[in-house]
Amino acid sequence: MFRVLSLALVACLLMAGSAFADMKIGVLNSQAVAMDSDAAKAAQQKLQSQFGAEKTQLENQAKDLQSKGEALQAQVAKMSAKEREDKQMEFLRLRRAFEEKSRNFARKVENTENQIRQSMAQQIYDAATTIAKQQKLDLILDAAAGSVMYATPTLDITKPVLAEVNRLWKAGGSKFPEPNTGKK
Repeated sequence: MFRVLSLALVACLLMAGSAFADMKIGVLNSQAVAMDSDAAKAAQQKLQSQFGAEKTQLENQAKDLQSKGEALQAQVAKMSAKEREDKQMEFLRLRRAFEEKSRNFARKVENTENQIRQSMAQQIYDAATTIAKQQKLDLILDAAAGSVMYATPTLDITKPVLAEVNRLWKAGGSKFPEPNTGKK
C-alpha cells in the first residue's frame, strides 16, 4: 500500500513538473512601481498642496500651545488658586481643541492617501495584466510581497509595468478620483 501511494505521489510530481516547465513567469516589484510612477509623484504634490498649509498651521499651533503650557508652569506659583484653576481650565480647553483639530486633519489626510493608494493599486494591477498578456506570461510574482527569493533579470517586468502605469495615468487625465467625504 505504501509503495503504491509513493509511486502515485512521484507520478503526480512528475506531471506537475512538466506543467511548470512550460509556464512563463514574470516578476514585478509593485512597490517600486508605486513609488516611481508619475501618479506617485503627482500624489505627493497633491497631498502637499492640499494639506501643506493646514499642516504648517497645526505645527505652529502646537508650538504656541507648548509655549503657553511652559508659561503657565512658570507662573503657576505666583497665581491665586482661583486664577490658577481658570488658567489651567483654559489651557486644557485649548489643548483639547488642538487635539481634536489634529485628529480631524489626520483623518482627512489618511482618507485621501487611502483613495490615492486604491487608485494606484488598480492602475498597477491593470498595467501588470496588460504586460502579462503582451508578454504571454502565465504568472506574475510580486517581489515587494517578499515571496520571491531570486529571479533572473529577464523575468523582471517592473520597468514595462511602470511605463504602462504612467501611460494609464496620462490616459486617465493625470487625475485621482475626488475624495469621498461622505457628504452628498
